[in-house]
Amino acid sequence: MGEYLNTLSSWLLRDVPVRDVHVTVVGKVFKSNRGKVSALNRALEVYFRLLKWYLRFNSKSKSSLHKNSYEKAKECFNLNTALIQTARDKAIEMLKSFEKNKKEDSVLNPERISMRFDRRCYRFSKTTNVLTPYWLTLGLSRRGRVSLP
Repeated sequence: MGEYLNTLSSWLLRDVPVRDVHVTVVGKVFKSNRGKVSALNRALEVYFRLLKWYLRFNSKSKSSLHKNSYEKAKECFNLNTALIQTARDKAIEMLKSFEKNKKEDSVLNPERISMRFDRRCYRFSKTTNVLTPYWLTLGLSRRGRVSLP
């Protein structure tokens, strides 16, 4: 019966286009130490400066922005290279959205930002601890990681 269901489901789904699935995870860090909170805040501050730096290029082309600024961004900003790329992508998305929705006399000036982590930046680990069964490890800078319960 199981083989029949597998064959039936593969036949039914053969013409269904494959799409990317994006998942957003929001969490709260409990009882973190000052060093970890400080590292997260520093990374967020650098990420925000990097995003504003990318916005100054006023480019909506990912490839030209990468070609003209990626190496300089790696030199100037102490972030994981994946975070540098997500900041670039986020800046392009913000610029495109602003151009599409802007009103007369409006200026693009972000005041707050959230960091975008893709699969290259984090790892979940299962532990034996009942209170914190999973730990999240984030790669924030090129030289360090932060693990959070």
